[in-house]
Amino acid sequence: MLEGHGDDLHNVNIELKANFSSNVYHGGCPRKLMNFLQENLLKINNYPSPVAHELNVLAAGFYGLNENAFLFTNGATEAFYLLGHVLSGKTASIVVPTFSEYEDACLSNDISIYRIEENELENVETDCVFICNPNNPDGKIWSSDFLWSLVQKKPHVHFVIDEAYIEFTKHVTSFVEKTQLCQNLTVVRSLTKTFAIPGLRLGYIISNGSFIQRLKGKKMPWSVNAMAVLAGTFIFHNYATLRFDLSLLLDEKEKLWAAIHALDGLECRQSSTSYFLIKLHHGKASELKEYLLINHQLLVRDATNFKGLEGEYIRVATQGSERNELLINGLKSWSKN
Repeated sequence: MLEGHGDDLHNVNIELKANFSSNVYHGGCPRKLMNFLQENLLKINNYPSPVAHELNVLAAGFYGLNENAFLFTNGATEAFYLLGHVLSGKTASIVVPTFSEYEDACLSNDISIYRIEENELENVETDCVFICNPNNPDGKIWSSDFLWSLVQKKPHVHFVIDEAYIEFTKHVTSFVEKTQLCQNLTVVRSLTKTFAIPGLRLGYIISNGSFIQRLKGKKMPWSVNAMAVLAGTFIFHNYATLRFDLSLLLDEKEKLWAAIHALDGLECRQSSTSYFLIKLHHGKASELKEYLLINHQLLVRDATNFKGLEGEYIRVATQGSERNELLINGLKSWSKN
C-alpha cells in the first residue's frame, strides 16, 4: 500500500486548524532537537554511515544491551518490510484490527497471512505473528505476562511485537530486554512518534544477534539518512529531557474522550493511549471526515479501512485543550444533523 498508513495531510489543500488524524505527539519536534538539526544541516553534504551503527552504540548504552542487538531503519515501516524479506515464503498471523503495513509487508514478500482475533492468538501455529502493543488503531494493550508465556511456549513461532506507541501509555512493559532471552522474539520501536519527527523516518529493530545479522544481510545501505542519524544521536543523549509529559497528555485524552462519548450518535472505544476510535451510530466515517475538514478545518482519520474493524469508525489523537475543544464543537454540530 504505497499510500502508507500515516495521516493524509499531503492530500489536504486547505489550511487546517488542527490535525487529529496522526498519532504523532501533537506538541511537535522539541525545540532543542530542532535547533540541533538546524545547526548541523551542512552534514547533508556527506554520506551517512551505511547501517547507522553509531546509533547501535548509543541504543546499547541506553538499554544496557549488546550493540549487535539493534538495527536502525528508515522508520518502523522499513523494519516490517525487512522482516517480510527475511521471512519470505513463510506464514504469518496478524491480530486485527491493526496497522496495515504488517499485512502489506507480508504480501509483498509472498508470506501467507491469516487474520486472527484476540481469542485465537493462544492457538496460533504460523511461522510468525505480528502484534502491536499498544495497538493501533484502538489503543488496546496486551498483558506482558500473557505475551511472554506465548513466546516461551511456542519457540517455533517468531513473535514480532511493535512498540511504536509504547511511550503513549502507562500500561505496557517493554519486551526490549526479553529479546535477548530467546531466539523467537523481535521488537520494533520508533523514534518518530514520541519526538514528532515522522518526516525524518527513524525506527529500529531489537532482536537476538543472529537474527539481526540475517536482517542486515537483506538491508540496503544508507537507508537511514544523515539528518535522521543526527536526530537519533541527539535523542539518545537527551532522551529523558526531550520526552513529553505523558500524564498531562492522558489527562487531556480523558477529557476529550468523555466529551465526545457523551454526544448523540457517537461512541468512544476504551483506549489506554492518547488516541482512540469513535464509532458512528449513523452516517459514514468518510462523510464525517469531509464535514469536519470543510466546515471546521479539522482532519480526522477515517478508520474504516482497518481490516477486522466492523462498522463506521474514525480515529482521533488527542491534541492540546484548545484544539480538542474545536473537535468537540465540530462533532456536536455533526451529531445534531
